[in-house]
Amino acid sequence: MRAILACTAFIALVSAGPAAAQEQLQNVVVTASRIDIDDLVAAPAIYRRVPADFVQVEVTYQSGTRDNAERRSELSTMFDRLKKAAASTDGYALYGGTLGESSAPIDTVLFGDVYRTYGTQGSFTLTMSIDTRPGESFDKLMERAAKFVKDIKTAGRTEAYLGDEQFLGARKTDTHRDALLDDLATEVRQLRAKFGPSAVTITGLESRVITQPSGPLEMEIFIPYKLTVNAGKVD
Repeated sequence: MRAILACTAFIALVSAGPAAAQEQLQNVVVTASRIDIDDLVAAPAIYRRVPADFVQVEVTYQSGTRDNAERRSELSTMFDRLKKAAASTDGYALYGGTLGESSAPIDTVLFGDVYRTYGTQGSFTLTMSIDTRPGESFDKLMERAAKFVKDIKTAGRTEAYLGDEQFLGARKTDTHRDALLDDLATEVRQLRAKFGPSAVTITGLESRVITQPSGPLEMEIFIPYKLTVNAGKVD
């Protein structure tokens, strides 16, 4: 799976106001489950490492109660309990949509939007976001997420489980742009010091700041530029 450019915003931008839309645009998520070596090799030379602000994971509730109405009622109850638990606990948030592709604020999501049936089984899936804590490992964070779900009182025959894929998230990524440009300017000066008078061409700086995973709770953040040095010539 490619690891770059999974943005949290599509559905949220439709339903949220301008301020919320701007905030969503500055939240970028990248896959944490698989770090693609091709992406790491293709990344530009100038980047910064930043800690992840949050981890997202799917949480699914299912029920095998045979009566259709009772099964739906059980899962609707768990939908409400999960929403209430996340809203009342610092560092947790819920979204609709597809993990790593799109998200909708939970207040815009109805139970009927996510409820699914197959035979005598029913289920719903939401994206849960868990804020990272200083000094906490990825494994400990996921243990905390599992306990959060387990501690919610179950209704009827409902069961809950977390998905196998997790996504790292960074907030307000564009605030790093100036620092990255300063780093790039320093790189140009160093190249000229090594190669003498040179014509240096840089393209791609109009792009947004993006991220990719470099560790369990760490990301590389960069502008996807291309730099060319023509030694012996001046600009």
